[in-house]
Amino acid sequence: MPDWREIARRRLTPLALEAKRQEEIIVELADHLEDLYSDLVRQGKPEIEAVQSVLGTVTDWGELRREIQCAANEEVIMNYRAKALWLPGICTSALAAVLLRLLQIPSAPAPHVFWPWQDIALVLYWRWLLFLPLIGALGAYWSRRAGGKLLERVLAASLYPLGMTCVLVLAFCIALVFDSRVSLSLQLRGFAVYTVGWGITPCFLLLLGALPFLRGDAGESRPVAASH
Repeated sequence: MPDWREIARRRLTPLALEAKRQEEIIVELADHLEDLYSDLVRQGKPEIEAVQSVLGTVTDWGELRREIQCAANEEVIMNYRAKALWLPGICTSALAAVLLRLLQIPSAPAPHVFWPWQDIALVLYWRWLLFLPLIGALGAYWSRRAGGKLLERVLAASLYPLGMTCVLVLAFCIALVFDSRVSLSLQLRGFAVYTVGWGITPCFLLLLGALPFLRGDAGESRPVAASH
């Protein structure tokens, strides 16, 4: 029986990966080659011909090496983004949303209502706004600990109001197309007021809290894709 792990190791390495990940790839490929070899032998093919047939399934080992390298690098980048951006960003967004919902229950203190225009009201939850700098600090700190660079820290801290702004833009576009009963000037004023109240102001407060963690080096270095 050929040593398929040694064959795979000789033909694939070196890979610009961590030793553990490189060995995992070699084992996976060796198991695949061994399965092909065993199938051919069971079919009655001589061992030498079976080995040659299995090795012939890979026409270009250099190209296979490059494909594996690219796939592994993409996996590293995706893991980095998940840890440095999406996980802290989603968690801090959920925290902000839950806190806002708690302040909307009937027994909670009443919010402040402002009337920038006579026909447009803006509801502000001051207690929620006061907590936003702490939530922004948490998101940026978490991202920095995970190796996030400046952009990831900013997005991790401000993902919630950015999402709210996208919802407002979508709602404005839908109203503009389908609700002809409301005048364009009223729609524009409403969009401006709600964007300031639910997008710009929360984003500013979140980034204000994140500011101490937007400077300095990341806790861990960002993974860098190896050259192919």
